[in-house]
Amino acid sequence: MKILLLGLLTTLFISGCATKNAFSKLNMGREQEVAVENTRYSKIMSEDNVGGIFSAVYLNNIYKDMNQKTQNFYISIYTKKSDRNLDIKLNGQKPLRIVKLPNSNKYSHLLTTDNEWRRNYEVTFTKTKNLNINLSIDSDQFSSGLLKYSKDLQ
Repeated sequence: MKILLLGLLTTLFISGCATKNAFSKLNMGREQEVAVENTRYSKIMSEDNVGGIFSAVYLNNIYKDMNQKTQNFYISIYTKKSDRNLDIKLNGQKPLRIVKLPNSNKYSHLLTTDNEWRRNYEVTFTKTKNLNINLSIDSDQFSSGLLKYSKDLQ
């Protein structure tokens, strides 16, 4: 009985004092922590050929004061060929607006990668009632597949 009590007290003492998480050693702010959780990375592929790479950040889960009548993404993309034929969809729907952003912009701090050869966009979609949303990017014969996000309940 004494051994069991001593073991429980030791476990409680060791685990009860832990206040740090995985982000505490990375010196990240709360905004960047939430951004990491809401970022998806993918390749744009056709069979075994890679046509590009991209990062997509779901902004509505990060910025609660953002227009909640729309769903907004920050997309940073690199394609081997021109990105003029990009087809970005959310749950099969085309965006309301795509705004090209400079390399240094109000969202660039949310991603850990920052290269001058990437192109950045703010993409706005009509709000959907689905709690789970799927983003896809296609370019000519290349496709990303679905990137899955969950909306925070407001």
